[in-house]
Amino acid sequence: MLAMAILVAGSEAAKAIDVESLFGHSVRIEGEYPGRALKIDGRELHRNAILLFDELAIVNGVPALIGSSGDGGNACDGSPFVVSFPPGGKPRFDGPIEACAYIQHEVFPDKIVFSTNNIPGQGREQWSWTVADGLKEMGIVPFVAEDKAGWQALRERSFQHPSDALKNAEIAGALQSLLGPDFETFQDIITGTGGGEFKSDDYVGATCTPHMCREVEALLFLSAKDRQAFAAWKLYEKKIVVRPHVDQWPEKAKQELWAWAEKWK
Repeated sequence: MLAMAILVAGSEAAKAIDVESLFGHSVRIEGEYPGRALKIDGRELHRNAILLFDELAIVNGVPALIGSSGDGGNACDGSPFVVSFPPGGKPRFDGPIEACAYIQHEVFPDKIVFSTNNIPGQGREQWSWTVADGLKEMGIVPFVAEDKAGWQALRERSFQHPSDALKNAEIAGALQSLLGPDFETFQDIITGTGGGEFKSDDYVGATCTPHMCREVEALLFLSAKDRQAFAAWKLYEKKIVVRPHVDQWPEKAKQELWAWAEKWK
């Protein structure tokens, strides 16, 4: 509850946050955007444009305040940090984690584990926080298609970004069979900038490689009726590649393909 009170107060950027009773320490976030400062017992521990507290956890009997720090730009999400309050000792500050990615966390009795999203072709970066060692890198966990819903995922409307299809074990397997050695090329593009939508029971998504839109792009069409994937992509200064052959695409998928390819005519 204290952590939540701090978070709510922190939304008022022009005011200082002052909690005198947090484990016997004064916790303050002072200043205005873009120069806010986290101070505990009068000591400045960290400064950035945006400072927020997310959760108060207990790890090995030690209170740990999980927060995020951001520079105010839209290129990167806020990065996690941890302020801990060991009994009989001074508060400790660990972080922020050096990563330009959305990072989530999970609290265990003996540690906090921070993780990026499970990204096709890249895997998941992880860090651990413990009372004894603070923040430590755990390395990269290889990507695994964790969604077991198969083609029922279309009925569930569970896809947002086209790369979500690669997280679905059955659909990813269908794409691998369809594309063969070109699968990794398609995967690199389809995990880029873009989006998708459901049209009736089908899903259509389009992406491009960041900073190379209109030069390197990909299209994905998932047919609910046929339970089949259709893919197209274009590399820089190359012709569009279509799989399977366009004659085998359903009429609705062909219309999406023609509309997507129009920009290169």
